[in-house]
This record gives sequence, C-alpha cells and structure tokens, in this order.
Amino acid sequence: MLRPNLFLVIAVLVSVVQFCPCGEAYSESATEREKSSAKKPMPWDLGPGDVDISGYPPEMQSNYEVFAEKCSGCHTLARPLNAPYATPEEWNTYVNKMMRKPGSGIDKAKAKQIFKFLVYDSKKRKLADPDAWERHIEKLISEFQKKYGKK
Repeated sequence: MLRPNLFLVIAVLVSVVQFCPCGEAYSESATEREKSSAKKPMPWDLGPGDVDISGYPPEMQSNYEVFAEKCSGCHTLARPLNAPYATPEEWNTYVNKMMRKPGSGIDKAKAKQIFKFLVYDSKKRKLADPDAWERHIEKLISEFQKKYGKK
C-alpha cells in the first residue's frame, strides 16, 4: 500500500525540482529578466557612451577594456560613465551589486579591475570639476524627463 504513495511522492518531487526557481532553467530566465530590466532607459543612458582613455595609464586602459566588455553585456556603457556615482564607496556598492547579477560574468578579479577603472575615471572626469558634473547630471535628467516624461 505504501508503494503507490511513495511513487506519487517521488513524481511530485521530480516535478517540483524541474520547475523550482533554484533549477538551471530558472537561472537562464533570471539572467534574461535581469538583462531585460537593465535595458530599461535611465537618464544616464542619454550621456556619452565612451570616454577618451588615451591619456590614462596603461593599467587603466586595460581595466577599461574589461569594464567595456563586461558592462556592455547588460546595459549601455553610457549608464555607468554618466551615473552620478563618483566615490570609491559608491562604486564599490554598485560594482558588487552588478557582480551578483545572474549572468554578469563578473568574478572578483574582473570586479576589482572594473572598480579601479570607475574610481579613476570618476576622479578625472567627475570629481575634478564637481560643478560641471552636476550641470551634466541635471541636463541628462531634464532630457530624460522630456523624452520619457518621468524621472
């Protein structure tokens, strides 16, 4: 009498495992959901999508390449390049958040390179003239509101 019940329990468990959010199929759809979410426009996407790194030290140029490869997989490069983040603390939080996203492909070594580039670039382009940077951010927000009608 227990045999049919045991069979039923096993069948239910197998079906639960197949559709469980912890399964491989879910990971792929979670990755796709993250990438789709990252494609939603943000004000920072309206800024320039590249930066002249020719005057940056070789290590930062190399780090830029890692940044460009990994970060462009989910969203525009304009997003982080024009984001209002500028301090090491802000970039540490942001890069760690991106590293944990499904499908990011950002391991600790790559995250460190991306972090170093973003901190260096922010120091050169954002923190060097904070008033100009603030005007740039305000302009992007204004353009975004005109284009999308939201903040």
